[in-house]
Amino acid sequence: MRDREFLLIAVLVTLGLISFNFPIFLKNLASSQFATPPIKEAAQKVKLEGFRKSEQEFWSGLKTVNFDRDEEEPEPDAGEKKPESQPEKRPSPPKPTENKKPQPAKGNAKAEKPYSRFLFVGDSIMFDLAAAVQYSLQKSYNITQTKLAYKVSTGLNRTDYYDWYARTGKLLKSYKPDVLVVMFGGNDNQDIRDFQGKYRVILTDDWKKAYRERVDKYAKLVSASPSIRKVYFVGHPKTSNVRYYRFFNAINQIYRDVAKSYPKVEFVDAWDAFSVGGKYAPIVADKSGYRGYARGSDGVHFTGHGARIMSDLVLDKMGRDKVLKAPSKPSKK
Repeated sequence: MRDREFLLIAVLVTLGLISFNFPIFLKNLASSQFATPPIKEAAQKVKLEGFRKSEQEFWSGLKTVNFDRDEEEPEPDAGEKKPESQPEKRPSPPKPTENKKPQPAKGNAKAEKPYSRFLFVGDSIMFDLAAAVQYSLQKSYNITQTKLAYKVSTGLNRTDYYDWYARTGKLLKSYKPDVLVVMFGGNDNQDIRDFQGKYRVILTDDWKKAYRERVDKYAKLVSASPSIRKVYFVGHPKTSNVRYYRFFNAINQIYRDVAKSYPKVEFVDAWDAFSVGGKYAPIVADKSGYRGYARGSDGVHFTGHGARIMSDLVLDKMGRDKVLKAPSKPSKK
């Protein structure tokens, strides 16, 4: 009995819904698989303008959800609600401030990248100097990425014998050093041919001009390297060898002058490194006060003691230029 009553109620409700919105019922029936051709034809003639209008009003009244925000926008008070015919005004986003960039905090300045790769280039005199500098870099500054490239009996004079321009260019590309230390001159004490092929007698004005062109070309080459941040031209100290005394004094001035034209290049003045009272002395003291012979029997190459004195000059210059930080102190036991 109860099943019949339930079935009767369901039929009445269904008939009521159909009669209340018969056009929608007919449209849905026409789209089903049970629809016959007459039903489909009848459905096509039914106009649903009223339904479409009410449907659009319904969806237009829904609030658009902003999925880009985390917080939900507050609802306006009842007294602040606007008539439905007026579109809801949304707050416009703030306009970006023109020509104003955020300033970094003073305490958060990016630290400069430390100097970590050192390259030493030169002749046999550089070999003695580089060995001393490399030892100090590793022991006192914990810098182990160092490389020495030297060639006996070479310089910037006889480029027909050995081309330091080509060799240095390859080293810079392959090793990519931050710092370059250069010492030439010990084998350049001879006549020269300039870039035009003209023969120039040693230490004449034309010779000095030609040699300066060689040094300038080298400075330009190394300064153009993207990895190089600092270059050091190391000068020669005084010597007891009369011939080299005058020669070293002349080329030191050339290297010094050329360095002034290139921001990356510095000149290390070592003229008085082996002097006492302004005069050359074969025996000199190092920083610790230890005294010893600074040069070999030829008056040109360094002894181990002399190389350490020269090394201190180079390291002190690097320290003043902030290339090296304060040396690490040995731990106390």
